[in-house]
Amino acid sequence: MDKIFGTDGIRCLVNKEPLTAETCLKISKVVAYLLKSKKNVNSRVVVCKDTRLSGYFYEPLVTGGFISMGMDVILVGPLPTPAVPLLIKTLRADIGVMITASHNTYEYNGLKFFDSKGLKLSNKIEKKVEEIVLNKNKYSKIRNLSFKSGKAIRLEDASGRYSEFLKNTLDKKNNQKKYKIVLDCANGATYNIAPNLFWELGHEIHVINDKPNGTNINKNCGAVETTNLIKKVKNIKADIGFAFDGDGDRLIVVDDKGQEIDGDKIIALFSKFFVKKNIKNKYDVITTVMSNLAFENYITNKLNLRLKRTNVGDINVIKGMKKYDSILGGEQSGHIILSNFANTGDGILAALKIVEVMSIKRINSNSLFNLYKNYPQVKINIFYEKISKQKKKKILSISKNKQFLEKSIRTLIRFSGTEPLIRILVEGVDKKVVRNMANKIELEVRSKLD
Repeated sequence: MDKIFGTDGIRCLVNKEPLTAETCLKISKVVAYLLKSKKNVNSRVVVCKDTRLSGYFYEPLVTGGFISMGMDVILVGPLPTPAVPLLIKTLRADIGVMITASHNTYEYNGLKFFDSKGLKLSNKIEKKVEEIVLNKNKYSKIRNLSFKSGKAIRLEDASGRYSEFLKNTLDKKNNQKKYKIVLDCANGATYNIAPNLFWELGHEIHVINDKPNGTNINKNCGAVETTNLIKKVKNIKADIGFAFDGDGDRLIVVDDKGQEIDGDKIIALFSKFFVKKNIKNKYDVITTVMSNLAFENYITNKLNLRLKRTNVGDINVIKGMKKYDSILGGEQSGHIILSNFANTGDGILAALKIVEVMSIKRINSNSLFNLYKNYPQVKINIFYEKISKQKKKKILSISKNKQFLEKSIRTLIRFSGTEPLIRILVEGVDKKVVRNMANKIELEVRSKLD
């Protein structure tokens, strides 16, 4: 093991490196150690989790690591990831930990760390943690502070605090129209809070996949699979449907005609209604290399806004937003960051703001998202077990090969930072040409793996 952190915290199969019981404990202790070395530290950490069965395994390990280093742990139970930055602020904590593997199935789990400002840990700090955890000599110098042991308490009203925060993001002047809404909670962290919140706001709520049993999180449901949500929206003639992922930081929409709306179109909608030009901004909207080219053309040509692409991962989007003082960013996958309200992607917040726009414009959801037509995209995922750095370089260089270069086509090959997958994206105007090119690139990638 030579690396611990990926593009979004730590994520792997349960009880496999880097998240065996031993390593998980080490990571928590090292993070606490680095915090304790700073001045003006309150020695307080918020620990949250989603609904996966292995949360019962990792929660006491994380808690024990921090307590052993003299930090007090506040346990808040199952809540969406975006609740963590809020609770860090309100509870004056030094750090927050979300135990989740986001959109992955229950066989996976992971850790997302947030600093005292509610931002994900910087690459610099992540590297420091890795350096100490992976070096026996350096780790052995971290002594247990048993005589200054911390304590753990459970906060019972955490969900209420988060819910009230979300309500306060709504425009009080807007007397919202009430809608028939379907919520797909992915059997994850939104299963309780999202239905209650939308009901309290007066909407007619129909909920699917809100019965987590520890093993059904993201299983053929939620933001990763909208088939059942589409059926439900059509069957009951709902005004709109919202699909969250397991930890609630992503959103995919289904309109009243049963059309799936991805993160690009949500960002496009918010760009149209919420983004105001500011001459201080170098870029108005931040997205990733995965966003559709039709989306980029809409933002830059139709709305006359400036757009900046980053590497995949909401942490990269957030960095870009901070760097360029942008209030809106996100990913095609459904991470939507509205920095006026939150420091991370928030599926429930994004859903609330969409309903707000619907109410203001007094139009149906299909018309609301009729902004542009996506260019054809083909996405291919190739699984691998082990791969050398040399093979990685060869595979990544494929997209630069002349035989795969065409003016009308955009090609992207990357290694996932959360799963052992090679992701291929091919995009262009002609669907047939795009498909043929994707097949050629896939064959070339697989040949390099042999």
